[in-house]
Amino acid sequence: MPATSPCPAHVVGKRIENASGRTVYTDPGQQAITHEIMCNGKSVWVMFHGGAASSQEAYVLVRSSDGGRTFRLVAAESYFGVKAPHELDSVSGPWTITGPNDGYFIGECPACGRGTISLWITHDGGRTFTHEAVPALAGHLVLRSVRVAGNVVTIVARGRTATVHA
Repeated sequence: MPATSPCPAHVVGKRIENASGRTVYTDPGQQAITHEIMCNGKSVWVMFHGGAASSQEAYVLVRSSDGGRTFRLVAAESYFGVKAPHELDSVSGPWTITGPNDGYFIGECPACGRGTISLWITHDGGRTFTHEAVPALAGHLVLRSVRVAGNVVTIVARGRTATVHA
């Protein structure tokens, strides 16, 4: 089933509502300016974005494995006070899912030297992540997209593309 399958939940401001309109999760961050939602079967992933300060972005990543009935906090930037099991760099970048448990997340650290780019991969619904540095994109902090084909992950930044074999 593609990552673009219909979502059994939707986002309203800081809240995630199920198909019947009941609030099932509220973003614990200070504010949610934008969000992204991706679904695959009963798996729902939501990334809230709440603005930036001091080379950090207030992001919160949550996931549901039961069709949007319940959500679990997966990752967040700790600088803004949200304590999550994982932190995927100081700024979140593009991301995609390729199955109910498989996610590929790009993280950025603008304050790290010339700026570093990392690829974070989970195959267990965000319980654990593997980390891959992407030195070919160091200093190219305007990230556009991430694509996955088999074990090849392609990351596109403004003016440069990098491939990681994951």
